[in-house]
Amino acid sequence: MRKIAALTLLLFTIISCSNEDDFGLESTQFVFSEQKWELTKMTGSFENSETTGSDMEWQEYYIFSPEGNFLKSRTVGEVVIEAIGTFEVVEFENDVEHYLELTYDMDYDIIGNCTGDDKEILIYRSSKMISSLWMACDGPGLDYELSKN
Repeated sequence: MRKIAALTLLLFTIISCSNEDDFGLESTQFVFSEQKWELTKMTGSFENSETTGSDMEWQEYYIFSPEGNFLKSRTVGEVVIEAIGTFEVVEFENDVEHYLELTYDMDYDIIGNCTGDDKEILIYRSSKMISSLWMACDGPGLDYELSKN
């Protein structure tokens, strides 16, 4: 009986120490470190309206700090627009995914949201990808990949 209990305890320890990535799953929990996320794909509401790289209408990135601050930078042609604010990780009731709720320090033209206020929501899809929820209200689908951790 002791051998079975010891074996069960050992098995439980091994499983609990495993990382989700060990099983081919990506973590959906945001890691608090300085991170740069670059826009890699834009999707429109029409079929086959996906663009990537220099074909996108603009280039954009976020830099998140461990202190809960962020910088958003968008380049359209030769014009660079920057916005700053704070962010927090939020979970919605009955949802297993994590979201980043960005609150801008003032109203900027580059805020992508459905409400017209100073907030923006990003879904944390994996340890290497976040997406804007702006597409839910006819905005473009915007996917960002981690470029600096």
